[in-house]
Amino acid sequence: MKTSFIFVLLFSLAVSSSSSGCFDKSTYYAIDHDVEAIASGIDNEDDRVHFYGGVVRMVAHDFMDYDRNRDTHMGSDGCIEWNHESNRGFWGSIWCDNCDLTKLYHTKYGHISKADFWIAAANAVIRNLSVDRSLDLIDTFLWGRKDADSCIGQGDRMPMGSGCREIEDLFLDAMGLEWRDAVALLGAHTIGKGHIDVSGHDGYWMPTTAESLVFDKQYYEELVRRPWRARNIGTKEEDFTASIETTHQEPQMMLKTDVCLWFDTDNFYPCCTRTNRFFEGQNWCDWEQKLSVLECTRYDTVDSRMEAVMTVIEFLGGPTPNENNGPFYKSFATAWFKATTNGHEDLKAVRSKCW
Repeated sequence: MKTSFIFVLLFSLAVSSSSSGCFDKSTYYAIDHDVEAIASGIDNEDDRVHFYGGVVRMVAHDFMDYDRNRDTHMGSDGCIEWNHESNRGFWGSIWCDNCDLTKLYHTKYGHISKADFWIAAANAVIRNLSVDRSLDLIDTFLWGRKDADSCIGQGDRMPMGSGCREIEDLFLDAMGLEWRDAVALLGAHTIGKGHIDVSGHDGYWMPTTAESLVFDKQYYEELVRRPWRARNIGTKEEDFTASIETTHQEPQMMLKTDVCLWFDTDNFYPCCTRTNRFFEGQNWCDWEQKLSVLECTRYDTVDSRMEAVMTVIEFLGGPTPNENNGPFYKSFATAWFKATTNGHEDLKAVRSKCW
């Protein structure tokens, strides 16, 4: 019994030392490789989209609870209220006792905090899905976060996709970010999908499953180019869709928090974004109900939300079509760094090598 106790004690000390001592590039890229290996082992493309998108969104739910105006700031601390309505879909498919990502953490990386591991895992998703794997966030990755034992009220701080007032309250006021940061972070919707049995929102942000496996600026192109018509009107799941069964194998959707980056949907809803589009002789806006007479309203030039509009234009990368992801990638890296380090002091950069 005494020998076992001493072994456990020595092991605990070793873990503590490793956790506070060093995080090097080999560890960072080992996580990158292992996360990609998990994804590569998922045969079903739809399930792979769910995994990739779920990892990034789990990190977002960990940092979006940061509120600089409250006594308990929260932020990236490896703590999520799994049973809260706003966090449905993570436990059981992304993070759980039998989930591959969880088992990977406990098997190989339990010497670092969950918060650090989650962010490194999300960085792996972003790098591996970016064009030519060009968005590598290692230079802005800092480690040394401590996990919280509890985070009561975390779920209540999560956004519900209701519009730009929510963005202002959460990203700008609570988290201290700028419109540019918020627009960049929402660009992560280019991967993943909404599940009707989880969030009540059904569909991909992109037109196809394959396009939902690429981390690029297409989110902004879809926002601007497609005729988005209001859906689920009068319910708490109000959103937009741009698809019909004839043109899409899966529903394509955007939240009101997405469309409000271009149109004033907070004050004018329901509506349709492009009332001059037709398919097989029918106005696209009138597919389920007549919305062609309710065109979505653009912002006045003096509206503070025009900063979001101008940022969307910048992230388009010039006249479309084009392959210029540079403006989006650069701003996303900055916004991701701010969001994942909010409320933390004494974080450390990744070292070249741990001795």
